[in-house]
Amino acid sequence: MQLRHFFAILQRFSRLIIALPLVVIVLSLGVEFIQPQQYQATARLMVTQAPNPQELTKPFQDVNLNYSWFNSQFVLDDLLKVVTSLTFAQDVTAELAQQNLSLGPEEVSESLTASTYYRAVTIEAKAKSPEMVVKLLNAAITVFQRNGLKYWDRVPGGIEGNGIKVVVLNPASKAKLARSKTKLALDLVLRTGLALVAALGLAFLAHYLDDSLRDPLQTEEYLGLPLLGVIPQE
Repeated sequence: MQLRHFFAILQRFSRLIIALPLVVIVLSLGVEFIQPQQYQATARLMVTQAPNPQELTKPFQDVNLNYSWFNSQFVLDDLLKVVTSLTFAQDVTAELAQQNLSLGPEEVSESLTASTYYRAVTIEAKAKSPEMVVKLLNAAITVFQRNGLKYWDRVPGGIEGNGIKVVVLNPASKAKLARSKTKLALDLVLRTGLALVAALGLAFLAHYLDDSLRDPLQTEEYLGLPLLGVIPQE
């Protein structure tokens, strides 16, 4: 009897239960098609602190420079924020301008992200075209190799170059769509499932708030008396 009552509620609010997931599907697909297509590419670097040549010639070398500084991870930890900083983005914008590519610092900052694994750094770039995303990634690598510890303001006198060693382990990968069809399908299934759960919740809430009598079983439960007969609606 309870199962029949459950299905009666679903049948009564079937329009709501069907309509809400359909609306979510239509809106999700509409937003996806309206948004501009984006491409992504990645590159992997090996980053280490360059030793100080002057310290290497001393009989008693500065341990802080040659060992603690060299082995510390804080540069790489900070690098995640450096790559997305406006200062770094401005330098990348200037590098792209030399290639006759116009991209604002804010857009560059939003397009670049980084992650680290020990001293290996993976930089990811996103852009509206496959060509642009690869050029943006290569420009970021060039700027980091050229400027190095400039962003930490830690280039002491005597260090040749920029105080940091950057080796490209994996050059810029081939550009691919940032949102694949598989990911889009999974997102759509998840949103539809959540919409269905919400629709069921709204249906049972509406039934709970509705105190009208709609079937014999509900009448018996409400009155606490056996039902002797029912007059058909038609």
